[in-house]
Amino acid sequence: MLRSLIIVFALVCGGTAAILVKTVAPAGISSANAEGATPLVEILVAAGEVTEGTETKTENLTWAKWPETALSESYLVRTGTKGELKQYAGMIMRHTYGPGQPIRKESLSDSREGYLSALLTSGMRAVAIEVSAAQTAGGFILPNNRVDILLTTECNFGIACKHAMKTETILQNVRVLAIDQSGSQPNADSTVIIGKTATLELTPEDAETIVAAEASGSISLLLRSVDDNEVKEIAQAEPVFEPPVAVQEQQPRTVKVNRGGVSEIVVLN
Repeated sequence: MLRSLIIVFALVCGGTAAILVKTVAPAGISSANAEGATPLVEILVAAGEVTEGTETKTENLTWAKWPETALSESYLVRTGTKGELKQYAGMIMRHTYGPGQPIRKESLSDSREGYLSALLTSGMRAVAIEVSAAQTAGGFILPNNRVDILLTTECNFGIACKHAMKTETILQNVRVLAIDQSGSQPNADSTVIIGKTATLELTPEDAETIVAAEASGSISLLLRSVDDNEVKEIAQAEPVFEPPVAVQEQQPRTVKVNRGGVSEIVVLN
């Protein structure tokens, strides 16, 4: 009998404590939060894979809970405004995101600014050069790939001069923005893009280099591995040996003068 009374008393105390917790804790806050758990906010994330260069849609974006202590200034925090998600639709994605990844402010660009200018990194320039299938790895160089740029020119002397032609690497690890008007990753069914122009992302100094190089010779693009971003020091150009030109000594001009039957050679200045 005594044992039964103890059990009933314990159950009554437990129920009373639970009622008190629900009464004291504010509505909408879990017991874990009431005990000092990290507060959460909602941030903008990718609902699925979003590819660089594509236009955002509401079905590609969603809100996700995120610890406030791990919040970055570049994240887009939900304010609760009606239709807030729609204001981020119709923009150009400057980077590729996987499902659930937080989308940074700098990755969204207003499409009215122009597609290509939206993809350009701040401080960089877009330069278009003429290419062929042979100069773009048979058409397998695609937008957002990285390439080295080779210049082939005519030459007459030097060890590096073979068949009266010389090739040298002038720029490394250059990002391809577009091939012709294709500026985003192609569909899975498309394996090559055969274009007549390649648009590259370059610094202003490198842009001057590539324009001058295009005018002086033939440019080729060398495709790099996705895991290779190393930039090696380019060897200094080999000094060109030119045989010395023999300088012929100019002979003095003379004239033969006869005076009274006597001949005399006179040197003219």
